Amino acid sequence: MRKNGNYICTVGVLSGNQKPHRDYPQGKKARIMKEMISYAENRQVLVYFFYTLDVNWRQQVIKGLRCKGNKWVSELYSFPDIVYNRIPSRTLENRKEAQYLLRKFSEHEGLYLFNSRYLDKWEVYQTLSSHPLGAELVPETCLFSFSNLEELLNRYSEVYLKPINSSRGKGIIKIKSSGNSYLYVHAEYPKANWNRINSFKALCEAINALGIGKNDYLAQKAINLARFQGRIYDLRAQVQKNGEGKWIMTGVGVRVAGRNRIVTHIPNGGFLAAYDEVMAASFGESKEFREQLDRQLKRIGRLLPEILERGLSINLDILSIDIGVDADGRMWVIEANSKPASFDENDIRYRHLKYLIDYCIYIAQKKK
Repeated sequence: MRKNGNYICTVGVLSGNQKPHRDYPQGKKARIMKEMISYAENRQVLVYFFYTLDVNWRQQVIKGLRCKGNKWVSELYSFPDIVYNRIPSRTLENRKEAQYLLRKFSEHEGLYLFNSRYLDKWEVYQTLSSHPLGAELVPETCLFSFSNLEELLNRYSEVYLKPINSSRGKGIIKIKSSGNSYLYVHAEYPKANWNRINSFKALCEAINALGIGKNDYLAQKAINLARFQGRIYDLRAQVQKNGEGKWIMTGVGVRVAGRNRIVTHIPNGGFLAAYDEVMAASFGESKEFREQLDRQLKRIGRLLPEILERGLSINLDILSIDIGVDADGRMWVIEANSKPASFDENDIRYRHLKYLIDYCIYIAQKKK
C-alpha cells in the first residue's frame, strides 16, 4: 500500500461510481486528470482519483488511480488528507452509495471534504435574494406555476422556464407575450423555431405537453442581453480559494450563443470568445465604462461565493458563475455551479490548477 511518503499532503478526487468493468480514462477527461496529477506532483502533493466503490472503510484504504508515464495504474492508498468531490452528474451523486460515502467523509475528523454536493438553482436564488447585497445580483425568479408564469409575463413580457436541477442549457424554454398571443421556443429544438399560441390557456396546455412539473422548474425574468456579432452571450467566471483560503477570480471567458439560439452553451451551437474583445465590441472603448464592467465582475466574484458558503453552510471552494450582461452593461448572476467543467482557455486552466493545489497545501498545513 502506498503511504504519503515525502508529500506535503494527499488529495483524493472522487470521480463517480465505479463501473463493473471499468475502462481507464480516455480523451479530454484523461488529459485533465493527467494535468492535475502532474502539476500536483511537481508541488509535492499526491493526487489520485477514485470511485465510490473503491473505499474500504474497515481497513481505511482506497483503491486509487494514477497515471505513471503514459500508463494508468491502480494502487491501494491510505485515506487522503483532502477529498475533492468531482462526481460528474447529479444522478450519480444522488445514488445511495455516493450519499453514504459523502456523509462518512464529512463526518471523518482527519479528512477535509470540499464541494460536497451540487447546488440547485432555487436554493442559489433563495440564498442570494435573501441577502441585502446578493439580492441586487439576481433577476426575479420564482417556482414555476401557471399563476406565477402569468404574473411574470404581465410584468416583463419575456420569461425563461428552467429546470431546477439541470445545467448546460438542458430543458430551458423561453416565452414571449405580445398582447393576447404568446411565443415559445425550447433550447434543445434542432432549429430555433418559435411556436405561436393564441391564448394563455393554450400556452398552459403546450407547457403541460412538454412534461414540465411544478416542483421541477423555475420561472425567471428574461434579461435583455447584450449582443456580440448579433448573438446573445454570457460570461463564465470561475472563482476559487487560494493559498491563503481567500476567494479569488481564476478567470472569465465568454460563451456566445448560436445564431437565433436562446442559450449560449457550446453543444447548442455556441462558441468561445475573449472577454476583452466582446466587452469592447458591445460597449465601446471607453476606459471608464470598461472599469465599471470590471468592478461589477470583481464584486460578483467576491460576494457570491461568500454569501452561498455561509448561507448554505457547506464548503464551496471552487465555483463557476454564469453571468448575463444586459444591454446597459449591468451584470446579473444566472447560475452558480459547484462542479464546474474544465475551461478550454489554457491560461485559466493553469491558474485553476495552481490555486487548487495552493489551497490544498493551505488546508493540510492548517490541519497540522
